[in-house]
Amino acid sequence: MPSRPSKICKHRLVLFLPLAMLALTACTSTLPDMAGRELQAAQDEAQEAGFSNLGSEDALGQGRAQVWDRNWVVCDQDPEPGEADPEQLVTFTVVKTEEQCPAGTPGFKLRPGDEMPDLTGMTLFDADEVLVLVNGVEDADATGQGRSTLAQARDWKVCSQEPAPGELIEEVISQIGEEVEDPAVTLHVVKTEEKCP
Repeated sequence: MPSRPSKICKHRLVLFLPLAMLALTACTSTLPDMAGRELQAAQDEAQEAGFSNLGSEDALGQGRAQVWDRNWVVCDQDPEPGEADPEQLVTFTVVKTEEQCPAGTPGFKLRPGDEMPDLTGMTLFDADEVLVLVNGVEDADATGQGRSTLAQARDWKVCSQEPAPGELIEEVISQIGEEVEDPAVTLHVVKTEEKCP
């Protein structure tokens, strides 16, 4: 069962009348992060969260209309995820499902053949999100202690990477569950509170 949208109402102004008190309130709801979601699913989730004033536009600036919402993917949104006025217009910037979101948008996902961006300083969780379409991504404890990052990706940060920024990401073909001998990307990481070696 879907959860009810969370609503926060704050009293903004109280007017005292001779026989009554009128309180004007402003309500906010939590707008989810829709980056990477199919446009139709993003619209449905936004409506479930209490947002009904929705729009979309071509993230590539070509002015294409989103006639079939299931053929489009969200690259970014305005306002950003978090508390927002449910009456406010929510605009999703989108591309076709087979296209790449513009670099710098939350929906941008790297693919084999793309140039490697600089991921240093990012949490391992965020770096993995950017690399989700790349097969053969490996992370390694930069301190040499061999610590596992499994299920703790938000607690680690990227110190260095291979390939270096600007180099091409190679395509790696492997079966599901098969260990990759030569990973496409290696991220050297430490705990977020630690200094990079």
